[in-house]
Amino acid sequence: MIEIPISKAREIAEEFDYDQIIIIGRKVESEKDPGGEHVTTYGVDDPNSLAAALIGNHLKYNVMGWARTDESD
Repeated sequence: MIEIPISKAREIAEEFDYDQIIIIGRKVESEKDPGGEHVTTYGVDDPNSLAAALIGNHLKYNVMGWARTDESD
């Protein structure tokens, strides 16, 4: 599983004219792969980056149930 780079989220924002992009990638566990999840966020400027990051964190911790490893997240 490869993490989705921010540059891909930026490409989507530019192509489709969005201010904020939140991408959730999921790999289902199998015999050959432990699976996992990844969240990538992007905002066109600082306020939009912060908003996208806050939404991404809400999804990770409150919807997807990720364990918090650092309170600064």
